[in-house]
Amino acid sequence: NEEDHMRCISMQNGGNVKAVFARFARAINDIEGSLNKNGCGYEHTEHLGYVTTCPSNVGTGLRASVMLKLPKLYKKLGVHKLEELCDSMGLQARGGRGEHSPPGPNGEFDISNKGRIGASEVQLIQRMIDGVDKLIDMEEAEK
Repeated sequence: NEEDHMRCISMQNGGNVKAVFARFARAINDIEGSLNKNGCGYEHTEHLGYVTTCPSNVGTGLRASVMLKLPKLYKKLGVHKLEELCDSMGLQARGGRGEHSPPGPNGEFDISNKGRIGASEVQLIQRMIDGVDKLIDMEEAEK
């Protein structure tokens, strides 16, 4: 069991993160309600949060991400320096097609919160939003 047994994804075009999260939360709560009716539930401990098969997802299990085109930063920094910049903000930069993939055309990156443990879902999403705002500002400042 290398990957989690269930993955819920909520996505849409545009930048309305609040609507995406609200839809995601409704789906997760509905699934949990159905599990509880059948005497089951998500594995959770007070110390670790939600326990998953992938250690990097222990905690909330939430990876919130946006697709960004960062052609100027990508050209200036390259992949590794851009990944280090994101890491310094508590973010992870993945290629346009997911983990371990190269950036997409025009420097497309999947930018997400890096950690899942020790913070609430709202805090993780806010970290992602703040970092994305900073990356956009940096991209726009490049000539």
